[in-house]
Amino acid sequence: MRIAISAIAVSAILYWLFADTLAHYQNHPRDGKTIRFTHTGSAADYRLWSEIIAAYEHEHPGKHVKQEFVPGWYGRYESKLRQQIVSGRAPAVVLMQAMSIRKFADHFVQMQSSQWSDTQFAPTSLDAFSTDTASTTSHAGLPISGGPLLIYWNPQCVERAESFRAHPIATPHTDWTMDEFRTFARNLTCDFDNDGHIDQFGFWRPRWVYYLPFLWSFGAEVTNAERNWALTGHQAENALDFYRDLTRDHRVCPRPEETPQLIQDVGFLTGRVGMCINGPWFIPFLDATSLQDTYRIAHIPTQANQATRVTWDGLCIWRGTSDNEQTTANQFITFCLTDQIQGMIAKTGRAIPAVKTAWPAFDNNGQDERRHTFIQAFEYARLQGPASALHPIDRTINRHLRRFISDDSEMTTRDFLDTLQKDSVIATTFKSAIE
Repeated sequence: MRIAISAIAVSAILYWLFADTLAHYQNHPRDGKTIRFTHTGSAADYRLWSEIIAAYEHEHPGKHVKQEFVPGWYGRYESKLRQQIVSGRAPAVVLMQAMSIRKFADHFVQMQSSQWSDTQFAPTSLDAFSTDTASTTSHAGLPISGGPLLIYWNPQCVERAESFRAHPIATPHTDWTMDEFRTFARNLTCDFDNDGHIDQFGFWRPRWVYYLPFLWSFGAEVTNAERNWALTGHQAENALDFYRDLTRDHRVCPRPEETPQLIQDVGFLTGRVGMCINGPWFIPFLDATSLQDTYRIAHIPTQANQATRVTWDGLCIWRGTSDNEQTTANQFITFCLTDQIQGMIAKTGRAIPAVKTAWPAFDNNGQDERRHTFIQAFEYARLQGPASALHPIDRTINRHLRRFISDDSEMTTRDFLDTLQKDSVIATTFKSAIE
C-alpha cells in the first residue's frame, strides 16, 4: 500500500513539474489551424512578435500561432533549431538571419515571390534569401526587416574636444572621406587632464564583420563573384593598415585593457568614445538615454568607393510541415509583409522594414534626418559574401586579426594576408584560396 501511495505521489509531482512541457511538445492535430513560430532576440523582440501574432489571430479567427522564443545569443538559437530539424520537430515558421540561410536552405520550403515585385522590396533583401538552386522568383525565405551599418557620433564629445583643443572641429558631412574620418577621430581623442592616459577616444574599433564597410570602401574584397577567396593585393593591405593604425600609430581607438569592462554601446553612451559603427537596432537603445536628442548618424566615409554591409532577417517555412500548415504559414508570412505589420516593425526603430511602402513609418516621411540616413544608405549597401561556414570564418579572421594588431606584433600586412589564406578553415571553405 505504501509503495502504491508513493508511486501516485511521485507521478503527481512529475505531472505538476512537466505537464506544461509535454503539452507544448506533444503532437497536435496537423489541420493547419495552429502553427508554431520560433524567433530569437531581446525582450523587445519578444513583445513585438507577440503583438504581431495577436494582430494576425485577430485578422484570421480560428488560426493560432504558438510563439517559441529563444532569448540571447543567435548561435544558441541556431543550435536549437538544428536539433529540432534533426529530431523532426522544427516549427512551421522560422525567423532566420540571411547570413545563416545557406546552412539551412535545404530544410526550408522554396517560397515563390512572384506575387511580389522586386521594386516593392528593399534593395538586396530578396537576394539575401536566394540560394544556388533557386530561380529568380523562388527563395528559401522572404525578408521581413534589416538594415545597413552606419557611423554614430556624439556631439557632446565634439564640444568637449573643441574646448580642450581651443579650436572648432569639422564634423561628418554627406561625402566625407577616410582621411576626414581619421582626422575627426584624432581630434576627438583627448587626454583632458594630461596624465598620459586617454580620457576620450575618437572611435570604437569594430569587430571584423562591422569593419567590412571600411574594407569594401577601400576597394578590397573578401570573396569574388565565383566565391573564391579574394582578400589579397594592395587595396586589402591599405584597408588593414588603416585598421591596425586605429590602435597603434594613430591611437584613436581604445585597446582592450583600456576599457576592460565596456562594450561598444556603453562606451558610446558614456562618452568614452565619440564614434562607433552600428545598425538601426542601436536607435531604440539611444532613444531611451540622455543622448536621445543629440546623437548623430553619418554615412560610411569614402575611399576608392563607398559601401556598407546590410543584413536581413526573414521568415522561412520548414519542409516538415504538413500541407495545411504550409498554407497557414504562407498566410502568416504574407500578413507580416503587409503595410500594417511592416509599419509596426518600422516604428520600433529596431530595423528597417523590407517592404518599401512602410519606410515612411521608419523615418517619419523623411522628416527624421537620422533615420532617413539609413534609407539613403541602401544606395551603396551590399550583402556580406555567402559562405556555408560563416561563423567559423569570422572566428578565424578575428583570431588572426588580434595577433596582427597587437602592440608587439612585427607581422607585415602582406604576411598577415598570406597567413590568413593558408589557415585550414579558410583553405577548406575556399578551395582556391591557396591555389
